[in-house]
Amino acid sequence: MKWSVSGAKTFRRCQRQWFYKNCVANGVTKDAVRRNVYLLSKLQSIAGWRGTLIDDVITNTVIPALQSKRSLSLEPVLTLARRMFDRQLATALKHPLRQPDRSVKSWGDDYAAFHCVEYGDGPTQKELDDAWNDIDVALTNLLSMRSLLDKLRAAKQLLSQRSLQFSTCGVTVSAVPDLIAFYSDEPPAILDWKAHAFGTMDAWLQLAIYSIALKACNPHKDFPASLAQWPVSSIRLVEVQLLLKRLRRHEIDEDDRESAEAFIAESAMSMLMAMDGKKAADIAADDFATTSFEGACERCSFRKSCWETMQ
Repeated sequence: MKWSVSGAKTFRRCQRQWFYKNCVANGVTKDAVRRNVYLLSKLQSIAGWRGTLIDDVITNTVIPALQSKRSLSLEPVLTLARRMFDRQLATALKHPLRQPDRSVKSWGDDYAAFHCVEYGDGPTQKELDDAWNDIDVALTNLLSMRSLLDKLRAAKQLLSQRSLQFSTCGVTVSAVPDLIAFYSDEPPAILDWKAHAFGTMDAWLQLAIYSIALKACNPHKDFPASLAQWPVSSIRLVEVQLLLKRLRRHEIDEDDRESAEAFIAESAMSMLMAMDGKKAADIAADDFATTSFEGACERCSFRKSCWETMQ
């Protein structure tokens, strides 16, 4: 069974939601129910979509330019982002879930699906204007953070969205940092792009688990041999708060590492107990508790499938 920070948070909020996403959703099966749940899993809030778009532009445009030491200009980056915004919005308003036989991959980079289209009247113009404004501000701020960009250009290697996996406590921990920067004579850095308006969410736990995963996973072929010399505590962990143009650095000591590992162990045990030793095909929605958090159902992508199960 795979474990991730986001999965652990989902399981704590609603076991049933975790079940649908991790045990039912399947994009390649011919089973109509499982495929429909997979399509529902692709639904995003407008805020979630704009965050994904920001991440994609950084991953596919900004980081490659920094890696190859090329200059970066704001205007072409924003032009690209706006083009993506418009194309994905057009797809989302068509509502691709109405075409269940068309694969998600067939839409390419234009794919987007909105929760508010499936369960409501669609996004308001203000929501869309606010989303684009956040994208504009986030990318403008990032490209004006010269010290950060210079530091990344100086890296020997930049790896975006690299999957890190290791086994512990009966599960496979999966972590995907936004960016890993390796240096010739310095410890690596892990960066996490954040687009929260107030910057009050502290990502130390997520980043701590990323640092543990970087050291515990089987090294990828392109990882430098020097990684072995750096202990977990030396890895530099940075939240880049894009809407605030601010960096939040974290230092993880031995107590923090133990706390992060205890979080994984406790969460994994809860999931394994809920699975009760069964395979995914042998468990049902009724085996998992529903949420007690107010408003969680209204925001859930799987509301339709869950409520049909409960009828």
